[in-house]
Amino acid sequence: MLAMTRSMDSNIPKSEPIEEAAVRWFTRQQSGAWNEAEQASLDAWLEENVAHRIQYLRIKHVWDKTDSMKALGAGVPAGAIPPRGSWGDKRFLRGGGSVAAAPRVLSHDGMSAKPRPRIPFFAAAAALLVLAGSIYLFYAGLFAGTRYSTPVGGIQTVALADGSQATLNTDTSLRVILGDRERQIRLNSGEAFFEVAKDSKRPFVVYVDNKRVMAVGTKFAVRRNNDDVQVVVTEGRVKLDHSSGESSPPVAFLDAGTIARTSKSEVMVRRNVQSEAEKLLSWRIGYVSFDNVPLGEAAVELNRYNARKIVIDDPAIAALRIGGNFRSNNTDAFLDLLQSGFPIAVEQREHEVILRAR
Repeated sequence: MLAMTRSMDSNIPKSEPIEEAAVRWFTRQQSGAWNEAEQASLDAWLEENVAHRIQYLRIKHVWDKTDSMKALGAGVPAGAIPPRGSWGDKRFLRGGGSVAAAPRVLSHDGMSAKPRPRIPFFAAAAALLVLAGSIYLFYAGLFAGTRYSTPVGGIQTVALADGSQATLNTDTSLRVILGDRERQIRLNSGEAFFEVAKDSKRPFVVYVDNKRVMAVGTKFAVRRNNDDVQVVVTEGRVKLDHSSGESSPPVAFLDAGTIARTSKSEVMVRRNVQSEAEKLLSWRIGYVSFDNVPLGEAAVELNRYNARKIVIDDPAIAALRIGGNFRSNNTDAFLDLLQSGFPIAVEQREHEVILRAR
């Protein structure tokens, strides 16, 4: 599976598809504000996976093809595209003239002759227009759609234009693009539950890095963990596979009552676990549910919903097993129960809560 590390350039989000990150890397490199540390970060990103290098080389190839047109950009800042309407600007023409004011040429007999065609210029300008159009379309796609997000501890349900519904869990960010052939969700962070309106001509696809979860009409949740996913299906059927193309074999078909988790190139599927699936989705009504889990695992889950984090200062405490249903945003009640039921001391600080053995 493909992963993208956080670079020194904060303008390259970890969640973006590989081709988008490659464009941002290359654009940043050509901007003139490039340094050794950024080059080292780029080198590390390129070494992570062959797909990173392929996408970067594709973009570089297109750029190199335009090398012969660099003279046309005289006076334009590095990395910038000439503004719309400036193609006849004297900066882009030899001799500072304009297309409309091309000079007439006299032949050796003094008769007026037709101006020599300036095919190289117009061919180059046309190629530059195509390149600019391609860049425009790419970035139009990059920023297309509708974005939704929730803060830490927030939960939001939104109605989508196709009749579907999405419920965003805490600290979640996603982008919705409802195209003619595909209804696309880009899950940048967090977790969301989808109730999908049926449309056999437009599959409903959730993308997480190079993984995708595809459905037509169903109910399921997708949780992002870095570049891996957890999928919980409560109704219908979904397909979990790679987004590299239709020729890639599916990772798994998931029916109602199924939980799937990925780890790099591996996937684990548990079927017929409806009760566990419902517990995993109890966040929709403001609860987290634990069933004999280590305290350390429970603390990590509760920390997703609260700005003040629980920090366990003793490995022996982290191994204690607990169970029950708890309000996701009420850590005080959770801590009170811990102190009353276990030999645990709680130290309250401004931004964190420390747990130690008592």
